[in-house]
Amino acid sequence: MKLVSFGPNGQEKPGLLLDRRIVDLTAVDGSLPRSVRGIFEAGAIDAVRRIAASADSLDSSKTVPLAGTRLGAPVPNPSKIICLGLNYKDHAEEQNRQVPEQPLLFSKAPTVLIGDGEPIPMPDEVKKLDHEVELAFVIGKTARNVSRENALDHVAGYGVFMDISARDVQFREKQWFRGKSFDGFGPFGPCLATPDEVGDPHDLAISLKVNGTIRQSSNTGQMTYKIDFIVHYLSHSMTLVPGDIIATGTPSGVGVFASPPRFLQRGDLVEATIEKLGTLTNPVA
Repeated sequence: MKLVSFGPNGQEKPGLLLDRRIVDLTAVDGSLPRSVRGIFEAGAIDAVRRIAASADSLDSSKTVPLAGTRLGAPVPNPSKIICLGLNYKDHAEEQNRQVPEQPLLFSKAPTVLIGDGEPIPMPDEVKKLDHEVELAFVIGKTARNVSRENALDHVAGYGVFMDISARDVQFREKQWFRGKSFDGFGPFGPCLATPDEVGDPHDLAISLKVNGTIRQSSNTGQMTYKIDFIVHYLSHSMTLVPGDIIATGTPSGVGVFASPPRFLQRGDLVEATIEKLGTLTNPVA
């Protein structure tokens, strides 16, 4: 299944993506929670699967066309966004750095999230705006002190994420939170694909284009710390709750480490693609 959150900003409803149409899940079943995160919290994903199984016979009044419908981030209201730094071998190599002996973690404010097609803002303060394409996963049920063997049972699905960074702010302040947490610095989408849609998340082509030119191209197999370990590791220091977003790091090709450096400019079009998950497209405002 491919889950989406659609509708006006702040009023998104949960939907099921079917080619060119979106099933309005709460129109089909009024007992369902009115958000993707709420569906995970209520353990109602099986009800969504039943709707998906009968989607071909649904009345057209229960669907809306994908064209012209705003897609927000698949989970627009997470309790937290956790990111990994230097988790791709090729990204560490482009910096002449060693892969960290333990996961290098940082966070982004939940207010960074925007959906597919929405503009990435470039504040006047920012002169060095950079891109990172990442595979993100969403927690589907509470995880606390979980074993590595059971970790993937807590993953609800996967999506394309962009970790947008103000490198000048990040390096000037010598910590990462503000430079990575301007509003709109977290495009996420276009959908959340459930694990059965994805198969092995560590064998997916991952790439990013700016104005049609490839900037990043790799494979998620380059990850040092795999998703089962990440869930296990995080859950032993904090409780992961349904809707939490974890971005798993970026491959080589980010702008700051190019020679010469190449940063995003207003008017650029950024396209981030991950095999089986689709393409997330956002202009720079």
